[in-house]
Amino acid sequence: MTIILNTIEEKSVLEQISNLIQDNEREIVNTSDMKIAHCMGCNQCWLKTPGVCAIKDDYENILKKLVKADNLWLVSDTRFGFLDYKGKRMMDRIMPMLNMTIGFRDGWMRHELRYHALNIGLLYKGAADQALLEDWCKRTAANIGGHSLGAIPLNATSSMVQNSKHSTLNSKPTHLVIINGSPRVQKYSNTDKIIHTFAKGLKEGGITWELHNLSSRKEWNAAREAFLNNERILIAFPLYVECVPSLMLEFLETLPKEHKKPAELSFMLHGGMDEGNEFRLCERFLHGLPGQLGCSYGGTLIHGGSFRIRTAPADQVAKMVTPYVEMGRLFAQKGNFLSPEAVKFTGMEQYPWLVRKMVSLLFLKKVNGEFEQFAKDWGCTRPLGDKPYSE
Repeated sequence: MTIILNTIEEKSVLEQISNLIQDNEREIVNTSDMKIAHCMGCNQCWLKTPGVCAIKDDYENILKKLVKADNLWLVSDTRFGFLDYKGKRMMDRIMPMLNMTIGFRDGWMRHELRYHALNIGLLYKGAADQALLEDWCKRTAANIGGHSLGAIPLNATSSMVQNSKHSTLNSKPTHLVIINGSPRVQKYSNTDKIIHTFAKGLKEGGITWELHNLSSRKEWNAAREAFLNNERILIAFPLYVECVPSLMLEFLETLPKEHKKPAELSFMLHGGMDEGNEFRLCERFLHGLPGQLGCSYGGTLIHGGSFRIRTAPADQVAKMVTPYVEMGRLFAQKGNFLSPEAVKFTGMEQYPWLVRKMVSLLFLKKVNGEFEQFAKDWGCTRPLGDKPYSE
C-alpha cells in the first residue's frame, strides 16, 4: 500500500502525482483542508500514551493509514531550498511510528520501530537543493527502517542554494538576541535549559541578551522585530526529523528576505542522539539559510544527548548542560561559533564498533530504563512499545 500526502493546493499537481506514482494500491490524501498542528515535542506519544499523539486533530487518521502502508510519498512546496513548513509538518508528526527506546541499527544509534519499516519519497515543487532533499529522504527513511524512494522535482526550477558568507562584523558583541525555535512550551523545553545555561557564560563575558520563544505565537511579533533590528542573532532548537522543526520553518517564512542592517545569524542545534553525523544534514541546511534572510553565517554549535534532560535526575541534568557555560564565554569573546573549540564541542562523529557494543550493553540499558521509569511516574499504563493502531 502506498500513501501519498499532498500538501499543495494546486489542482495541476494531482495530475502530476498520478503520472509519477502509478502504484495500483495507492491513496492520495490531500491535506490542505485538514486540521493538522505542528508537533509540539511533548513526548506523550512516547512516554505517556505510547503510539498515540496528544494532539487531537486530523493527523490521527493519517497515522492509522501509515501503519498499514509500505510506502509514503510526501508532496511539498519548498522554501529556503528545503521543504516548506506545511510539508515538514507532515513528517514531524510521524513520531508516534517510533518508540522512545533507543538501540543501534545499521551501525547508528536510532529509535526503535513501533510497527514496520516505511519507505519514504518526496515530490517537490519550487527551487530547492536537490542533493539535500535526496539525502533527507535517505536519512528519514533509514530512521524508520525503510529506504528512500527518491526526491523528484515537479518542475524544472530545482537549483543549489549557495552557502552564506561568514560574518564581516569585527566588533565585540555587546547584545545577543536569542530565539528559542523549539515547539515545546518554555516550562518543559530542553532548549530553554540549554539557553539559560549558555547565557551564564554570556553574562560572565559581559554580554546582555534577550529571549523570544516561538512556542508562544504571542511572542512572534517581538521576535521578528528583534531579528530585524539587531546585529547578532542566535536561534537555538532541537533536531526534528533530520532538520529544523516545522514551527520554526513557519516563523522563518514570515521574515522579510532583507535584514535592515548588517547582521550575523548563528545557530545552537541539539538532539537526543550523541553522534555528530546525526546533525550534518541540518547543519548543511543552516549554512545556506542566513544568506536567504539577509544575514551572514556565524556558525552552528552542535551537541547531542539532550533527550535525557527531560527524564534524568536533576544532578545529572546539571552535568549535561554545564558545558554550555563555557560555550557562552566563547561566544562572548568571538561573537560566533566559527572557532575550533565550537567545532570540537560536537564530540564523536560515530561510535566505533567496540564502543557501540559497550554502549548497548551498559549505557543504553540504563537510559531506556530511565525512560520506562519516567513513563510510569508520568502515569503511563501501557508498554512503551505498544501498537495502538494494529489490527
